[in-house]
Amino acid sequence: MTEMTSPRRGNHFPDFFTTKGPIPLNVTPINFDNRIYYQASIVSQTSELDVDARPHLKPYLDNDDEIIDCADMEENYDISLTKSGKFQTSFYVPSSFHSFLIGAKGSKLKAFQRSTNTTIKIPRINERGDVVILGETERQVASARTQIAMTIAQRKDRMPPTHFISIPIDSTIIRQNLEKFHHAVLQNPSKGVTDSLFQKAVKVHLTVAVLILLDDEEIENAKKCLQACYEEHITAIFAKNKKYKVRVQGLEIMNDDPSNVYVLYAKVQMADPELNGKLQKMCDGILSYFLRAGLAKKEADRVKLHMTVMNASFRKGNGRSMPFDARELLEEHGNFYFGEFELKQLDLCIRGTTTNELGEPKYYDTALNIIS
Repeated sequence: MTEMTSPRRGNHFPDFFTTKGPIPLNVTPINFDNRIYYQASIVSQTSELDVDARPHLKPYLDNDDEIIDCADMEENYDISLTKSGKFQTSFYVPSSFHSFLIGAKGSKLKAFQRSTNTTIKIPRINERGDVVILGETERQVASARTQIAMTIAQRKDRMPPTHFISIPIDSTIIRQNLEKFHHAVLQNPSKGVTDSLFQKAVKVHLTVAVLILLDDEEIENAKKCLQACYEEHITAIFAKNKKYKVRVQGLEIMNDDPSNVYVLYAKVQMADPELNGKLQKMCDGILSYFLRAGLAKKEADRVKLHMTVMNASFRKGNGRSMPFDARELLEEHGNFYFGEFELKQLDLCIRGTTTNELGEPKYYDTALNIIS
């Protein structure tokens, strides 16, 4: 495994949330029972220019998820005192966001500077470099950085993920059993069940975090983040050069109504029950690393460990994404045993790379592999 240095603090994409600095609000008067009440709401940026660096990618319905998150945000910024006596912070922002932060005729940039009493320098179009904020006090600088971070976070939240961190399920037995399950269900299919709903055996994996990486610098940052997470977090939970088995058995659905199902998945647990808590801790910790770096998409309270078996979003032809009836399927195959695989690798996968040159299904292309 190639050693990589840990991501340097202060050189990451800005933190999404912090308690520092003012938040722009709209205040709306509401008449009720002959009295006037005032409702405050955060100012939306949705009317500004849309930025979508990957317009060809669909929303992440996963081969597996709409699942993740582990809220663990940093609140500290790297702010230094310059020789001139002013406070300064600098941080990287993908160039695709620069025009959005500047606004029409510089209106957005002027508003940031005016509301925080700072000077903000943003690289020109097609120019590389960090966003630099200068102010008379640390609070002013932190406030400006917070406003910029929240603005970018809103934009990123509306963009489809480009990459994801996964644990590949490299097991011939599990792939064979998935094919057997596929064949058995189609012998007597329930309402809405078709061949296209089933996950391709070659693509099975566990998704740990979904990411939005907008340029080469963010991809390199993600690689460093994953390597650092492995060295600092994962190896403290699962020792290097030791084999750990994960069992895939039993079926569950993502919603509460088995007659209208969108995602059917297989449950995942360590073959040694005493290690189950460690697997969850490892995955939540990985997600936390990427949230702190501003690279992960926050979607839930924790990582939902599962292997997707069927997904309505895979449906081809008419009625795309139409739910299916899983009642009989769950009754007959609810405890289906898929097999075990070795926990030995983490991948930084690239979305939309699941077919070869002949159009045949394959596993995702990867930007980085971590092998224990």
